[in-house]
Amino acid sequence: MRFAVANTDKLSIDHYVQFVNYAFASAAQALTAYLKSIPSSPPALAIAITNGAPTLSAELERTLIATCIKSDVTPRVTIVDPLDALSLALPDLGPHDIERIGGENADVGAPKAVIGVGNALGVATASQANGAWAAFHGHAGNISFAPQTQEELHILQRIRGNTDYVSVEHLLSAPGLSHLYDLLLEISGQIARSIPATEIVDAAGEGDTIAADALNHFAAWLGRFAGDVALIYDARGGVYLSGPILRRMESVLRHDHFRAAFVAKGNCSPWLERIPVFLIHSEDVILRGAAMALCRQRG
Repeated sequence: MRFAVANTDKLSIDHYVQFVNYAFASAAQALTAYLKSIPSSPPALAIAITNGAPTLSAELERTLIATCIKSDVTPRVTIVDPLDALSLALPDLGPHDIERIGGENADVGAPKAVIGVGNALGVATASQANGAWAAFHGHAGNISFAPQTQEELHILQRIRGNTDYVSVEHLLSAPGLSHLYDLLLEISGQIARSIPATEIVDAAGEGDTIAADALNHFAAWLGRFAGDVALIYDARGGVYLSGPILRRMESVLRHDHFRAAFVAKGNCSPWLERIPVFLIHSEDVILRGAAMALCRQRG
C-alpha cells in the first residue's frame, strides 16, 4: 500500500510511504496511521485500489471519512480505478519515469495504452477528447488465450484441466507466472515448488533454466498481447507496461521474445515496428494519476 500527499496545482508528491500489505489489518487502518504521521490532513482523498485487490466497499469509504481525517472539514473521497489513474498520468510522464524497450518515438498527441500486470491483468487507454486527455478501461485481460505452437497448446491443455475457460490473465499475471512455472516443472518431471512470481524472476537470474523458460514464455505472450492492444487502440502514442514483476524482468523484456511477438502481426508488422513500448519505472505514477482525477472532480 502506497500513500502520498499531492499538490494538485503542481502535481508534486510529498510524504511518500509504502507499507507492506500485511502490516495492517485493513486499508482504513493503514490510512489512519499514515494521516497521523503527516503534519496536516488533506482536504480531499483520492483512493486507487491496486490491480487485483478487493474493491473498496462503501463501509470502508464511510470509515475513512469518519475516522481517518484529523481536520474538522469533511473531505471529498474519490475512488479511482488504478488503470484510469495510470492512464491519466501517461501524458505527463518524463524520461525519469519510463524506459523505452523498443520502437520509435511516440506520436505525442496520439492515443496511448497501458497494460498493468499484477495479481490481475488490466488494460486502459488515454485519448484526447476536446483538447483534454480522457481515460478509458475495459476487460481485455479476460479475452481468450490463443496458443500458436504445439508447446503452447500443451500448456493450455494442462491449464484447462482446472477450468473451462483460459483467459490471457490466467497466464499474464503474478499467479499466472507461478502456475506456469509449476506446469513447466511438472512437464520436465520435477516437483512443483509453488513459489511467488518475484522469486521465479530471481531464480531465472540465478541459473534456474525452468524459471528462465517460464519468463521467456511470459515475455512472448505479453508481447503478443501488447501488440494486439496497440492495434485495437491505435496506440501510436505508445504502449506502457506497469507492474513490479515487469520492472524486475526488464532485461527479459529487452530480449527478442517480447519484441518479436509484439510486431508479429502479418501485414501490420511494419506499422507495429514503429510503435514504442515503455516500461514504467516510477512507483508513484498511480498516486499522481489519482491526484489528477481528484483535481478534475473538484474542478
